[in-house]
Amino acid sequence: MFGEYVKLLKTGEILKWKNYDPTSQMLEIELPTGAITVHQREISRITGNEEVDFLTKTGKANQD
Repeated sequence: MFGEYVKLLKTGEILKWKNYDPTSQMLEIELPTGAITVHQREISRITGNEEVDFLTKTGKANQD
């Protein structure tokens, strides 16, 4: 359903998600200040290009 990262629509930030509850459609996502829970409609999937750009900018591209 989602990749490892999602975009928070309110801020445009690309963030890692931790848990998803399909019944309530709530996701737990990691913010720099801690984890929050949001409804699925508050996020969007990111494209492969967005993920590559994000990983390159954050230095996470070579951590696998």
